[in-house]
Amino acid sequence: MRRRNLLLGAAAASVIPGSALGEVPAAGRTPWDVLIAGSGLAGLCAAATALESGARRVLVLEKGPVIGGHSAYSSGSLAVVIRKPHAGQKFDDSTETLLEDSKRVGGRVNEAIIRKVGDESESAADWLRSIGVPFSPVVFQAAGGIRPRCISTMGAGAGRAYVTAVNRRAKALGMKLRFGCALTGLVRKNGLWIARVNEKGAEREIEARTVVLATGGFTANEAMRSKYDPRLGPGMHTTANPHGLYFDGATGDGIRIGEALGAATAGMGNFQLLAYSGGRVLEYAGAEVYLDMKGHRFVNEAASTGELTAAILALPERSIWVVTDSRSVKGASLGLKLANGYVRKSETVAEMAHGMGLSPSALRKELDDFNAAARSRHDPRFGRTLFLQTVEQPPFYWGRETLNIHCSLGGLVTDTEARVLDRKGEPIEGLFAAGETTGVFGRDRPGGMALALCLVMGREAGRRAAKAAAKRAA
Repeated sequence: MRRRNLLLGAAAASVIPGSALGEVPAAGRTPWDVLIAGSGLAGLCAAATALESGARRVLVLEKGPVIGGHSAYSSGSLAVVIRKPHAGQKFDDSTETLLEDSKRVGGRVNEAIIRKVGDESESAADWLRSIGVPFSPVVFQAAGGIRPRCISTMGAGAGRAYVTAVNRRAKALGMKLRFGCALTGLVRKNGLWIARVNEKGAEREIEARTVVLATGGFTANEAMRSKYDPRLGPGMHTTANPHGLYFDGATGDGIRIGEALGAATAGMGNFQLLAYSGGRVLEYAGAEVYLDMKGHRFVNEAASTGELTAAILALPERSIWVVTDSRSVKGASLGLKLANGYVRKSETVAEMAHGMGLSPSALRKELDDFNAAARSRHDPRFGRTLFLQTVEQPPFYWGRETLNIHCSLGGLVTDTEARVLDRKGEPIEGLFAAGETTGVFGRDRPGGMALALCLVMGREAGRRAAKAAAKRAA
């Protein structure tokens, strides 16, 4: 994964303000070639690629005040099936391995789309490089991943870096963007889509030859998510808005509009829960220890997100302590989490134990046992094999962590051309979808696959929508 610099959401918004991007005057009745709902990575990739593919009039609707959606909050782990040597390293990976990893953690998945993501992930990453994304040479195993296959940008805020670069590219090619403009419905008429929108409180219609739904998932829609999983009601917060401070537009708009048009859905009861809004400060696996409230390890910390979630949900308190030390590479959220008290720093194990309300000797023994396993690469208790370091060099960084809703994994069914399929398995003419609006992964997904899906299938949606629009305009 993974993942989100959750507490930096407001900062993410402030560096990509709507006023800096400009509003667009009403376009009259001239139809747009491609109308895109949502300005996250999937939507912006669709816009840029549609324009690269020959579309002349591309409009992106964003119901919020800023671009980026959840992508802008992401720490940027991007899963790539690497075939060519990367910074002198060669990795034994393949599309089939990616598919097997996805099936292992997700169960029933859309195999054709995952194969496409695997086949095109490296060329898509090269496209990001070509438009100015400065990737680090490090290949790593993301938290919740299974093997090293993720890359990210250098520095903090990789999700914002992707969004900014793709937005810059799309703007240079002629993309138009409207803020405060929510898609509320679609009607097919005379070979065109009539998009019903609410633009800053005013109802209006926009005509388009093709439409791409990229509005994200429905984690911020309490009624919708509770319908599929009663555990995820009002008492459960989201990782994009863990404290109710930020705008979160993930209310399932595209999914509901697609369903009203007869679109099929898949995996609507599947959600990914993530522990990251509290004591965790690492965006990769292999350098932290998880303890229950009594100070005991209870899980393989490098397991998949689904396995970690199940283990945390099985604890009486559904809360854990997370510990790392001075040698790990902290995420950009560290400073803010220290300032807010979500993470604390201790010079000794005894000081840390006191803060946790634990016995210093018991905590020291638990860490000694962990470090012995790390040195030998043998974890007799939980079978962990990924150890990047021991956790013993002061100062220690630690904090209490709980689960939040990270993403909804269910959504519209699409094919490898990003076409939305109806309940009979047939494409709905001129309608495409990409990103978290689609149901691809099953009950869980490997780390880094969220952005990979947005990148590959967002580009595919833009490419196919431009082709379909040109055919209709001929």
